[in-house]
This record gives sequence, structure tokens and C-alpha cells, in this order.
Amino acid sequence: MKSWLPFLVDELKRGREPVLAQTLNGECRAAVLDPEGKVLAGDYRGSGMFRGARKLIGEMSAGKPLVAVSGEKKRFLLEKQAGENTLGFWRLALEGQERAWAAWLLTIAESSGRSLKVTRHVLSAEGPWTTPRLPKEADDWSLIPLNAGLGRFFVFGDDDLALESAALGGRIGLKVTLVTLKAKASEAQAFQNVGSFTVASFNRWKDLTPEKFASLGLKTGVYVLVTSGESELILPEIEKIQVGWLGLAGSAAPPGNEPGLFPAAATPAQKAVGLITEMLE
Repeated sequence: MKSWLPFLVDELKRGREPVLAQTLNGECRAAVLDPEGKVLAGDYRGSGMFRGARKLIGEMSAGKPLVAVSGEKKRFLLEKQAGENTLGFWRLALEGQERAWAAWLLTIAESSGRSLKVTRHVLSAEGPWTTPRLPKEADDWSLIPLNAGLGRFFVFGDDDLALESAALGGRIGLKVTLVTLKAKASEAQAFQNVGSFTVASFNRWKDLTPEKFASLGLKTGVYVLVTSGESELILPEIEKIQVGWLGLAGSAAPPGNEPGLFPAAATPAQKAVGLITEMLE
């Protein structure tokens, strides 16, 4: 399913009033619904998930949330989204999803008599991150990951080790940017079937200006792996940033000082496993 958060922001920008559905127990998920209860975007399969709630949805007013219970005893928080303030909040959430190391949406539903109050917070981090722990009594809390990032990982290289490391990083949930030369770009795109990562390609390493580094999102706290044999052209800019981890491997590694848990590994894939493991430790 397409990501619900960008879709929700787009709907609000167009002046529409989409309904956001979130689970309050069990696996935390979210979806954007139309007035008939059909899932337009989100974490749910099957178009009939919320059809039973369409009467409630049709009569719902913005800012008046309610809780619905499915036949499987799953509890859903339903709330129509509308207005500039609401759009501003979801824009911040989207910024966290796109730019932060990791981001979560925390929703707290509090009942008082017949009234229901919903409070939402966006939790985002620019450094090492652990999943927030909810208290045991938090039955009406919902914690939804906006991205699954364990960290932000940049790989600079045009060899098989760079491709393997980027693919493995994407596979385990890192937000990966592979920076490579155009000659390798098509091969890098093919690797995306085993790991989700962004590819940024340049004609020459010396084309990476300080402005280019900034536009890539290289900033304090990120992880960086360099495998390019022309590392001396890019290392000065990288070293200006307080990165969380910097590894020089492959052709970029100092003689006799290959990083990673398996420096004598026979294949790039094995070396990539050792590098990623060392980085996450």
C-alpha cells in the first residue's frame, strides 16, 4: 500500500477532509479512509476493513474522534482531519519521516465520560535510536513508526563492496544513500531489489562540492562508508562533519588496516556483513 502520511498531507493541501484510522491495540497501523470507509492509502489490505464504520465516518465532524471496535475485538481510533493547524502538524510529521534518522507517531486517546481527547506527538531523532517503550497500562496509546530507520547510512563507492553494503543496509532498515559514479548507477539500481536505498550518481568524484554534500543530507550523526579508491577527493568534506561512524574499506582502506569484523573475507558480500555489524555495534 502507498504510504499514508504523504497521501494525508496531499489531501489536506487540497482542502479535503480525510479520515485517519489508527489501531489502539494489537499491531499499530494507520490508514487514510474515504467517507465510505474504503482504504485510500495505508497499512491495511482489503477494501472492506472499515465498511462497518461508514455510517459513523459519514456523520463525523473534524476534531471529534471516536473509537470503533471490529469483530476481531480490534479497537480503531477514527478522526476526520481538516484545517491549517492540522496540516501544519502533519507536515512536521512528514518532515520527520523524510529527514530524521528515525521517526514515530505517538497517539494518546483519553476518555472522560462521553468525551474523547486525542493528543499526538511526532518523535524523531538525529542520532542513535531505540524504539520507545510504552507503559503497560497504555491501552489507548498508539505508537506507529513513520520510518523504520535504525540509522542514516551513506556509502561512497563504485565497487561491488559499495553495492553490497548499501543493499545490506537497506535490507535491515537503514536509510541508505549510495553515492556512486554514473558508470555504476544502472548496476546500483538493479541492486535495489535486495535492499531499499537511494542512488545519487556523479560523473567524477571531484564533482562532489560542499553544496552537493549538503543537498545529499550529510550531517552530524550519520554513518559513512567510503570504498572509492579516490577517497582523498571526498574525505576532506566528510571529515568536516561529526559523523557517528566513518569506515574506509576496499580501495579506500589504509594498507593493512581493513575495517569490519571479517577483514580477510573472500567476497564483497561477506565483507559487507562484517562492516555493517561493526558499524551497528
